[in-house]
Amino acid sequence: MKVQSCVLASILLVAVPLAFSQKLSTKNRTVEPPQVQNAVVQTGTQNGAVMDLLAFERQMPRGPVEILHEYENQMTLISQTFSAEMALISQAVHQGQITREQADYLMQQRFQIAMMQYEVVNGLHDALAVDLSRTPVSPPSHTSEGDTTVVVQPPFPVPSGPSAPRPN
Repeated sequence: MKVQSCVLASILLVAVPLAFSQKLSTKNRTVEPPQVQNAVVQTGTQNGAVMDLLAFERQMPRGPVEILHEYENQMTLISQTFSAEMALISQAVHQGQITREQADYLMQQRFQIAMMQYEVVNGLHDALAVDLSRTPVSPPSHTSEGDTTVVVQPPFPVPSGPSAPRPN
């Protein structure tokens, strides 16, 4: 028992100061962040599917004018789709696939759906058009190709004069 206690005490006397000295020496060193590794492992056919999901093209954000044109295109598409559906319903009646009453019901339903879609897109179009009409348009500046200057005005008036707070 005494031998075990002596061995344990000697190990503790050597190990504890050694452990504290290692801890103190790591405080003075700069710790490097861990290296980021790829989460996607190259594995046959699954890799192609994953890479297809991760691949994307960077696109320039659309401006309000492009969005306005997109709303106009959507309204045209709604009316074209409605016309095509009416033609299909009429054709089904002529071929005897549905009755005249069923055709009337389907036409009425499709008309209501198309009108709701059109009204939503038209409302978005009108709201954006009003916003665009209220926004002052500045003349384009002549800059060399590739150089773009963006000027952002604060949403609130900037105080000036002796009592104005200084920015930090």
